[in-house]
Amino acid sequence: MKLASHSSQSGLSLVELMIAMLLGLLLIGGVLQVFLSSKQTFSSNTALSRVQENGRFAMTFLTYDLRNAGYKGECVSELNNLTGLTDARYTLDMALQGWESGQSIPNWFSGTRRSGTDAILVKHAAAASGATPSAASSTDSISTTAATGIAQGTLLVLSDPIGCDLFRNNSAASNSAVSVNGASFGHIYPSTSDILKFESTLYFVNNNSAGSPSLYRIRYNSGASAEEVAEGIQDLQIKYAVGNVNGAVSGDYVDASSISDWSTVVSAQITLTAVSTDNANPMTRTFTSTIGLRNRLP
Repeated sequence: MKLASHSSQSGLSLVELMIAMLLGLLLIGGVLQVFLSSKQTFSSNTALSRVQENGRFAMTFLTYDLRNAGYKGECVSELNNLTGLTDARYTLDMALQGWESGQSIPNWFSGTRRSGTDAILVKHAAAASGATPSAASSTDSISTTAATGIAQGTLLVLSDPIGCDLFRNNSAASNSAVSVNGASFGHIYPSTSDILKFESTLYFVNNNSAGSPSLYRIRYNSGASAEEVAEGIQDLQIKYAVGNVNGAVSGDYVDASSISDWSTVVSAQITLTAVSTDNANPMTRTFTSTIGLRNRLP
């Protein structure tokens, strides 16, 4: 009887090794393709989300200020300005003013804006100051229930149904009163009056320190320095509609250069162009909103 002989495995042949390497490369290539595709999709979605977020964020700020333009509490009469400041930033009865790309902003604006873009100045006293009157006012001050926390020099509006005064607070933040220096309120205000914070805000587009276009604002009651609101805002275009004797929109929306009396504007149409700041994923989105001035509409 002949016994079968068994030889032990001595290794892979060159052909087997090459086939194994080829299969490995195909497998790694597939995995790499899936990874790169997923990475590109993630980067594109991130860039798109950034663009949409920046556009919505910028529109939220503009919408809030425009809707409240001209608000001065319960006051229905003209604002009594006790500040001595008379340029467009402090005339609350003219709730807004705009400049299109070919128009120059007055020289109280010391910044720069991106060529071809519009700018808009919006004023209101919709923000609560945090101070609550405790008694009727004297001719130049009104007591509050506690220390106001309002810095000296802050612009405030004192308002009730009879009238309203814009003044620069002369009292320290630790005082339980706000007051005006060198002037008198238009009338004695009751303890039910509103003490409101005046806001005058200019919106414009400029490049930031990284060279990306951004929406900026300057709040002239808060240090008057430019603040970056939203990055990636490449363009701001605004059209305006005036109202008839009843306050309803009359005619078409027009550019700022066509407005002769800004006190008649009742609505604004905002168009923002937002772009991606990621050069590898260039994207552009346009956001448009039509906003009525609540204090002007019927």
